[in-house]
Amino acid sequence: MKTLKRFSVLLLAFSLLLMTGCWNYRELDNLSMVSGFAIDKGTQGFKYHLTIEFLDLSKSPPAGKLLETEGDTIFDGVRNALAKSQKKLFFSDCKVVVVSQDIAKEGLAPVFDWISRDSEPRVTINPVISKGKTAAELLQQKPITDQLMAMEIGKTISQSTTALSEVPNVELYQANNMLASEGTSLILPAAKVAESQSGKNFELDGTAVFEKDKLIGYLNREETKYLLFIKNQAAGGLLVTSPDPEDAAITLEIFGSQTSVMPEIKGDEATMKIDVNVKTSLAEDQTAKDYVTPDGLKKVEKSVENTLQTKITGLIKKVQEQYGSDIFGFGDTINRYAPDYWKKNQSKWEENFPKLKCTVTAHVTIENSATANTNIKVG
Repeated sequence: MKTLKRFSVLLLAFSLLLMTGCWNYRELDNLSMVSGFAIDKGTQGFKYHLTIEFLDLSKSPPAGKLLETEGDTIFDGVRNALAKSQKKLFFSDCKVVVVSQDIAKEGLAPVFDWISRDSEPRVTINPVISKGKTAAELLQQKPITDQLMAMEIGKTISQSTTALSEVPNVELYQANNMLASEGTSLILPAAKVAESQSGKNFELDGTAVFEKDKLIGYLNREETKYLLFIKNQAAGGLLVTSPDPEDAAITLEIFGSQTSVMPEIKGDEATMKIDVNVKTSLAEDQTAKDYVTPDGLKKVEKSVENTLQTKITGLIKKVQEQYGSDIFGFGDTINRYAPDYWKKNQSKWEENFPKLKCTVTAHVTIENSATANTNIKVG
């Protein structure tokens, strides 16, 4: 029995020795940890100009540093960076890829290929479209709350989704799925460099709209909010209304939203029924009246419902007339619930989508008024 115990202990010790290494272990000193990179048109006869942000571990504390390189492909540009840096770029912690609108207008499929194919970059990277002259200028800004600009961009997108719902949070694998779909067009977050009294800063700025993989236009932040309602992705944010046009505004905070989109097929015609249900709290009341009464709250709810119905209907009409691109995913919805109709009309969807009829209904409930039961009274 003692012999068996000794053998077990020796076997366990030997297995621990075997498990202390890693087959693809690489010294951290030989790597530059990439936080994000920007893709612009090349300037030296190459097709692409890359601006790569990485963590400089030689400084104390570590800080972000930019490296510029060029190549005929994305991977070619990444490898050419070795001519300027002794350390290999490591993309496993890369959070963001910023693409210039000039590149996006030509098509994103070639740009996404290496990022999706290589084993280092993760499919959860956030692609972002720069509305400025270059994509690099976003990474060249000084971060406000983080050490790395790319990290700040990624975190801002994530937090904006829940706090504002004015920009889509799209990861690389989701973008690839939209590109592969025949019933949903691609959308991506858009950003710009905004000037303020304190200088220039990065700022999210709505949605980039695509036809297949080519950029064709933008939606502003307000329009994006109603786009996210349609796509059942409005996780939070604010709704501002005024029950009395001559009075001040009331602000509602969204803490729950559920949208149902169903096709109604009659013969050869399809109609999309969009039903939006929103739970809110009364977060701010600047009016002179007291709306925190049963009748007052109903007036506020009705006012917001009318606003939602009008804004969502107007956004659908704008996208149909101006872009003709099904960014709402109505085609995919029809394919799920009416596959026979979709098979018959799939090949004509680009022609049929701009003529698609949509009806919108909204239901808003105010479930509390925060910590105050009345607004501030001035005596």
